[in-house]
Amino acid sequence: MASRRTRRRNLIQITALIVAVALVVAGSIAFQTWWNNRPEKEPREVAIEVSSPSSSQEVFPFSICEPGVECLENTVPVITVNADQELTVKVPSQVSDHDWSLLKIYDDPTANDQSFYTAHEASEVAVPASASLKKDSQDRTKLVVVEVSSVLIGHDDKGEETPYTVTWSIRATVT
Repeated sequence: MASRRTRRRNLIQITALIVAVALVVAGSIAFQTWWNNRPEKEPREVAIEVSSPSSSQEVFPFSICEPGVECLENTVPVITVNADQELTVKVPSQVSDHDWSLLKIYDDPTANDQSFYTAHEASEVAVPASASLKKDSQDRTKLVVVEVSSVLIGHDDKGEETPYTVTWSIRATVT
């Protein structure tokens, strides 16, 4: 038979173990609750970064559209870039952690291009300021507009979560 002292020590150890497990479980639940409910930026607050070798700009959404509602459009910022350079478009993790697209519009529509990216595929893309119209051709067309589009979750006027189609746009002046 175990002595009274041994039983008491075992009881203290078991109680300490139960308390430790309860603290770990409570801490895990509290962390998960905080993680799931932490505030995300509203779509209007999410900015992309567009840069050329000589300048960099933070670009806020050009349009934010709730499904079935007419879009209001903001002004389009302008960035200057040399014809032989590239623009670098960097999207934040709130955009790159799901599907998004990049539309490149040139002054000759045959050079226009749209690229689609899946979650975590890319967070930075280089866009040439000019593109050749044909393979091995000296004729080049200039970049006019770059647009990034994605669907983000935001809150409507009632405070309910709703999807928004968000488009960031920047006009390029190619010299």
